[in-house]
Amino acid sequence: MNLLRYTSMILEDELSCIVVVLPQSIILKMRYLVIFTLLLSGVTVDAQKLVKKKLADNISIHVPDDFYPMTDEDKLQRYESARLPIALYTDPERLAELGINRSYTLWKDGDLELLQQFYESSIIELYDKVEFVNKGIKNINNHEFAYFEFESVVYPENDFQRNIAKYTYLMYALEGGTTYLFNFTCELRSKAKYQRIAKEIMESIKMK
Repeated sequence: MNLLRYTSMILEDELSCIVVVLPQSIILKMRYLVIFTLLLSGVTVDAQKLVKKKLADNISIHVPDDFYPMTDEDKLQRYESARLPIALYTDPERLAELGINRSYTLWKDGDLELLQQFYESSIIELYDKVEFVNKGIKNINNHEFAYFEFESVVYPENDFQRNIAKYTYLMYALEGGTTYLFNFTCELRSKAKYQRIAKEIMESIKMK
């Protein structure tokens, strides 16, 4: 039998060196086992645990367990409006944000399709470049939402700035004369990490 010398363990002492020799077929099986184990490890590491948060009497949502609420100072830096969001969360690297807001408007509960068209135009006007990944109206936990999943770019105003590229998942809901906005956004380079998580967050929303 042809044997491939393979040093899997060397035990050294003052007198000897022992070299373990294994058949090539066993070595190949061991390599496949190592690769499979690494792949399984990657899946486990990528899994993100979500925890339920009650934001108001009528709203609950699941948030990544490593996200934490922004301070009032953080909120003021990001929002010029006097009406701060119901809740704002960010990740440890501060590259992703989850915001929940509401405003009292003239939209009626049956105006969701009109609202969806209005905000689609607003999104296009807001950025220099927009590419929609998905959009439409869908039912989540017995409530209708208008949603937009898109990539956006804002070009710099001078040579000392860089493009601002983002991945965003927006959800709008109408309830009793109030418009609710759920907004997940992150750096575009983090899209692969957060796209699935963003969808899970949005599909966990419950409104009474």
